[in-house]
Amino acid sequence: MAIEQNQADNIKKQENEPYRNGIYYRELVTEKTPEIVVQHLDLSFDGKTLFTDLDFTLSYGDKVTIVGENGSGKTTFLKLLSGVEEYPYSGSVEIDGRIGFLPQHFEEVDNDDLTINLLLRSLHDYEIDQFLQSGLEPFSHEWLQELNSLGGHEIFKQSSLIGLGDEALRRPFKSLSGGEKTKSLLCALSILEPDFILLDEPTNHLDKNGIEWLECFLKRNAGGVIIVTHDRSLINAVSNMISELSPHSKKFAHFRGGYKNYLEEEDRRRRRLVEERRFQDKELKKLKSRIQQAQSKVKARIIRSGSDRDKLSYNNKEQRAQKGTTGLVNQFTEKAEHISESLVDVIPERLQLSFDFDELPAFSFLLGITVDGLSKSYEKPVFSNLSFTLIKGERLVIQGPNGCGKTTLNQILVGLTGPDRGTVSISGNAVVGYLDQEQETLPLEKSPLQLLQEDKFINASKQRAIRNLRDFGIYTWHDLKSPLKALSVGCRRKTQLCQLIMRKCSILVLDEPTNHIDFPSLEAIEDALLTFPGIIIATTHDRYFTEKVATRVLDLSSCSSE
Repeated sequence: MAIEQNQADNIKKQENEPYRNGIYYRELVTEKTPEIVVQHLDLSFDGKTLFTDLDFTLSYGDKVTIVGENGSGKTTFLKLLSGVEEYPYSGSVEIDGRIGFLPQHFEEVDNDDLTINLLLRSLHDYEIDQFLQSGLEPFSHEWLQELNSLGGHEIFKQSSLIGLGDEALRRPFKSLSGGEKTKSLLCALSILEPDFILLDEPTNHLDKNGIEWLECFLKRNAGGVIIVTHDRSLINAVSNMISELSPHSKKFAHFRGGYKNYLEEEDRRRRRLVEERRFQDKELKKLKSRIQQAQSKVKARIIRSGSDRDKLSYNNKEQRAQKGTTGLVNQFTEKAEHISESLVDVIPERLQLSFDFDELPAFSFLLGITVDGLSKSYEKPVFSNLSFTLIKGERLVIQGPNGCGKTTLNQILVGLTGPDRGTVSISGNAVVGYLDQEQETLPLEKSPLQLLQEDKFINASKQRAIRNLRDFGIYTWHDLKSPLKALSVGCRRKTQLCQLIMRKCSILVLDEPTNHIDFPSLEAIEDALLTFPGIIIATTHDRYFTEKVATRVLDLSSCSSE
């Protein structure tokens, strides 16, 4: 990238010190049109190769979704572009323009600072930074007056549209829910308006209102967008291209259109490559056979000519035969080498995940769960007088805005906390399994293999643990034996699901089960849940999942107390 010298020092400083206030921001501004161009990128770390000769281009106005199996390097790619992490790589990464990156997690900004102050610092504006040092009391008359003179009214407008009230802006950022944290930083990102927006699983904690706001924001945004997301409805609404990062080729394959078109085109592309490779292999085999036949025919011909007593004549015949054979062999060999050098990479069939529910005990036809008059309050009422009954084979999806008590209800159902009033009754000798959203119960120092082998409710042998983990899409030795903290969040989620099934749970309580899961696994998991013989209670904002899996939907907003 050609950069004027008077800009170089400032750019270098921003590359080394990205703006760390939840949104990672840097300016790489030149006189060129904003563009991201990655060429011949090779990157490996922790003994794992992620990218090999990878190319990627994003022009201003393009909206691309990056998909791929868990652990294929999607998040690493976003971090590389944003400058959050520095990786040793070869190849070129050229960026012209301003980049804003919203990561999956916000551990680095979980502090006591007020949310409004964090949001304002994320705007990367000199006058705003000076205003924050004024010493004025947040939300005082003077403070609001000064902020409005700097355009603060737009902040409150966007926060209201996304469903983030003033009450949340007045609280410490670390006290917010995951959805509220995401909303506050998306609000800042919408005002910051960088040339390129990079989002890593932005819908994981958003409620329906937040997702709808995000869709509208991304649609009207004039700049470039790169999203890593599992939300298929968001992809269909926003993206004009899907780029699949293959763990086999270590490269991108690009597909125009939405999610359904991607699946169809990806399947057609794989079948074309398989046919082309089959033809190449057939041609190679044919050429090798012809080479061998030509050599053996000449040898036989020379041997039969041995009765010729004229030594000179014999030698001439042999030389002509050898010369002709050598030319033929060389011709066949050149063709074989050309085919060998241009062999297409065959994309393996999508991993077919399997879930063997036949090993589960025969669930009693009496299996059921009854919730009667459930109420819960903290500083204020969360929900009240909640009642429902589920029987074997039912799949309930719980929905509602952030803060309406969905996770609290899950924790009551599995006995991690108690209600203020009401009861939860479970019948039929049920075994309840809980997939928590934040993975707080997951021992991150253990590997997936260790987790299953050391679980006293499973007592799995090494072979059985490997077989089941592979059934859930965790199939490389690196992922099977590495500590969970070193694996992608998606791999951790699949490990948790595998653990629940191996514990032979008859009631599954799943908090955002589709978060972080790659598409091939997600499709298989959804199909498997349709055949689960017990009861499923899933909390999710995933519209695609809800339409496919739910037999009943409960909206907690109608049970909330103001």
